[in-house]
Amino acid sequence: MNFKLKALVAALALAVTLPASAAMDKAETGSSSLILTLLDTTAGVSATFDLGFNKGTFNQAANGSWDLTSGNYASAWSSFWGTASSANTQYSVFAGDVLGAASGDQSIFTTVASTWVNTSNTVLGNMQASFDTYIFANNAIGNHSIVADGASFATVATGGSAYAGVGPALGTGGKIGNAGADTNALIGTDMSVYNIVRNGTGGLTVATATKLNVAGFNPIFNMSSAGALTYTSAVAAVPEADTSAMMLAGLGLMGFIARRRNGNAA
Repeated sequence: MNFKLKALVAALALAVTLPASAAMDKAETGSSSLILTLLDTTAGVSATFDLGFNKGTFNQAANGSWDLTSGNYASAWSSFWGTASSANTQYSVFAGDVLGAASGDQSIFTTVASTWVNTSNTVLGNMQASFDTYIFANNAIGNHSIVADGASFATVATGGSAYAGVGPALGTGGKIGNAGADTNALIGTDMSVYNIVRNGTGGLTVATATKLNVAGFNPIFNMSSAGALTYTSAVAAVPEADTSAMMLAGLGLMGFIARRRNGNAA
């Protein structure tokens, strides 16, 4: 086997062993990775997790869950909690699209701790550019470059733009790019989910913010200190008619039995 053929075989073998799309995608691609951030500004530490979906591939109308204590996430999770406190740790979930300048072209999908406030089209684009800086910095650390759905850990002292407590990411105010509503909330807190979409072509035009509700599926994110991130509907399922009828019949039977017992006791 000649040298060129050996080199080709080696390159193909390397391509097979490397995971596809290991690094997190930025919003400038048109569909960023769905990213979870943990942040403790008191301890000065943050952790960043690639949740395995892009903005365009994540099913917004179905339950989802992630275990951050195992697999490719485990190292960053352990490093973060080596210093962080659950009493001070906030979390946030974000995915963005910053391509195009027409109405509907740019948008973000994110957790919101309160009602989203007005944000202009220009700020919508700037905030995503800032978050892309954060994504780029984290792709250079942790295991993002070598595994799919990786994670990274950063500190205020050494993390630079990879540390989520600075302006390019979430800032100490818990806002993506320091705009809009608080996108962070304390661990254990339910957070609503919003789609914020470019509205019109003017840079100062107010973007449209919509609290997500897909065919009755009203989702919330919740991050627990035990390592479980969940995406579920905040509205409990309504029992079907047959189920409700059976429940009422059962309650009626229990009441009848109770009355008979009281009558016999008398």
